[in-house]
Amino acid sequence: MPAQHIPNKLDIPTFDQIILYTGNVLHSVGYDHQAKLWKKSNRELIEGITSTLYGSLQESPSPSLLYNNDTRQLEVPNLNLSNRIHPDDRKHVEVTAKLFYLDQSPSISHINQAIHHLQRLLNVESIDTFIVSMDNKDLIGKVWQDLELHHERGTIHKLGVSDFDHRTLNQFINNIKVKPYLNQVHVDQCCSLPADLIQLGKKNGIELTYNGDITEIITADTLSSLMSEHGLITMDTQVTPRWVLKYDVFYQYRSVVADKGYIVVGDVKA
Repeated sequence: MPAQHIPNKLDIPTFDQIILYTGNVLHSVGYDHQAKLWKKSNRELIEGITSTLYGSLQESPSPSLLYNNDTRQLEVPNLNLSNRIHPDDRKHVEVTAKLFYLDQSPSISHINQAIHHLQRLLNVESIDTFIVSMDNKDLIGKVWQDLELHHERGTIHKLGVSDFDHRTLNQFINNIKVKPYLNQVHVDQCCSLPADLIQLGKKNGIELTYNGDITEIITADTLSSLMSEHGLITMDTQVTPRWVLKYDVFYQYRSVVADKGYIVVGDVKA
């Protein structure tokens, strides 16, 4: 993979892959929980990336980042500065993650990488619910096999899918070992769910929940533009998003989502 160079004003090494952590988007200035209940995740993600890049690279006296010489990965910000779940609180907390699979290659699964980064970020060993979202449902086989392994090991307790219609879901559950616990459907369908999908869910113990997400949560042009604006890459360099992981941390005894954020991984192409 070709490398690229960044402007000299930021003393940052040449990198081949970027890993961005938005931090807690609930702490954004002016965040209105009710107004953003069904806010499109791509808009929320873009605002989170913008805030992260500004706060980590421009606002602080020195850039907050971590560079790996062996993998040539750049993490922004440095996770040593992040807040994590205290071990004493873990049994009272529910961690939910949703992986937007943007790399459509059927031979590559990014499940392990996504779980690894979330575990480091939140300081947890397991994830309560893990949902996968991808445009091409025919490519989910390898991804689901990896999820089933993590389910068997106890790394993930419940598995989920997103935007499966009746035909696709019915065919899918007949060819896997671990059935999904839930199927997210878009909020636009909340008043008109097909009866056959509802019955299929009831028959197989698959909960139907709503979401306001879009599958292509961020494009290469958008991610590249944001990074260029903050001096991480030159204008003629493109960063292709590999995957985006959306997560939230729900404190059961307070019935409140205390943390919500995104992890973005992108590959640099000159």
